[in-house]
Amino acid sequence: MQIDTIKNIKFDKRIINYLSVIKPAATSILLSPTKTNLKDIIRYTMMDLAFKEVLSIKHKNIKLNPNDAYSRKRAIVETGGKFSNYQKSDYEKLFLSIIDTESYFQLHSYLSVIYKETPLDNRMKRKVLKENKILNLYSIAFAFDSFGVFKLNRNGKKIRNEIQRYFVTIEQNLEQIIEDSPEQALHLVSFLKGNFFLLKNISVEVLEKLNTLIRLHKTEIKDEYFNLFDIFEFSEIFINDISEEIIALLKGIERKHNRGKGSTDNVYDPIDVF
Repeated sequence: MQIDTIKNIKFDKRIINYLSVIKPAATSILLSPTKTNLKDIIRYTMMDLAFKEVLSIKHKNIKLNPNDAYSRKRAIVETGGKFSNYQKSDYEKLFLSIIDTESYFQLHSYLSVIYKETPLDNRMKRKVLKENKILNLYSIAFAFDSFGVFKLNRNGKKIRNEIQRYFVTIEQNLEQIIEDSPEQALHLVSFLKGNFFLLKNISVEVLEKLNTLIRLHKTEIKDEYFNLFDIFEFSEIFINDISEEIIALLKGIERKHNRGKGSTDNVYDPIDVF
């Protein structure tokens, strides 16, 4: 099934294929070179790793102290089922080297450590773009100057504009695609993978409809064609409030850091699950 045609609208397949190889943090920088900041890179990378089941981010009832009388609901970061075998990129090591299969973090603690350890905006952007092999889409001035001009070159603008057009078309038509062509809906989701996070205004109801299709595929249809694709269910990070929680926590961590109070005095260490 073609991924370069949606509702009879044709797209440049060579450009759209970028989405099959670049990760959402890089796609975000491509779409919004100036507006994408360190918080966005952290959020999209974490959500992508959770989407790939490398990390697990869920709400759980835990006791902050063994002596506490009651457990409390907290967002917890721990390793996912694919953690051990995942081939991580260099910048993803910042997210994965601080955790192992026998420990977990509270989400705020995890984000605090990540924010403190990651390079500043421009350095981190350049690292992400280089590892995703799209640094050539930006001006030479940006490539060689940490504080220089950060803008797309002519080819970069062409690619950005086509991907933006592609995303807008999906956003406007996804619910109808699910109704009219469920196979194409599944194909689009499996193709976009973590870049699905960059779509705007996708309702919980639409996500649930996609989940229904995915469950049907896994349990009843079992079509060999779809075995060629990594069809998955949307995890808790998509349909609950975890992504919004990440945004809110990062804003608070950034404010604290900018006030010069970025110490880790009140940051919990990883907690041994066993």
